[in-house]
Amino acid sequence: ITLTKARRRNYIGKKEETIMMSRDSFSMRFVKVCLDDGKSEIFATNLPRDKFPEECFAELYHMRWGIETAYEVLKDRLKIENFTGIKSVLIEQDINSTIYVSNLAEDIICDIEESSREHLKNDYKHTMQLNRNLSIGLLKNDLIYILIEKDGNKKVALLQALYDEISKNVVPIRHDRHYHRTKGQLAANFSNTHKRSF
Repeated sequence: ITLTKARRRNYIGKKEETIMMSRDSFSMRFVKVCLDDGKSEIFATNLPRDKFPEECFAELYHMRWGIETAYEVLKDRLKIENFTGIKSVLIEQDINSTIYVSNLAEDIICDIEESSREHLKNDYKHTMQLNRNLSIGLLKNDLIYILIEKDGNKKVALLQALYDEISKNVVPIRHDRHYHRTKGQLAANFSNTHKRSF
């Protein structure tokens, strides 16, 4: 890709300016990967061939799902982009509190799943997991009461009640389920495919 003056102009005053001004062009690599459904994806990358051969890109493609679903939780379930104000301190506060709730929810879920692994695996027809969306909603409702409670015993009781409530809401893990992806605009702002947590 040739870096023309017009392309470089966009980076003046930005942190990438030094890199963009120091070279005339850079190379991109295109990798074609066959997916499980027989379709192909083409990736553009700057990863070197000697360290990342073509065979490893299918695995890299699947590894991204954990990251993408984490972003989906932050954006769709926790509404991280729905700020309470326009000042930078309010935006930072909203982001930090949302990340805190997300990490706390994940920590509680992992703790419960770890302690009741045998129960979730053996006592049902399918292996079960906690309903993450509902867990986040319960945590967002109860967290403020737990944090402002002064009495230590009551705080522990509230936290235990939250654990117990989250533990009741389980959903089955169904492996190797693939659905046809329907592309296009959703009919409404409040889609049934992505329910809010609160």
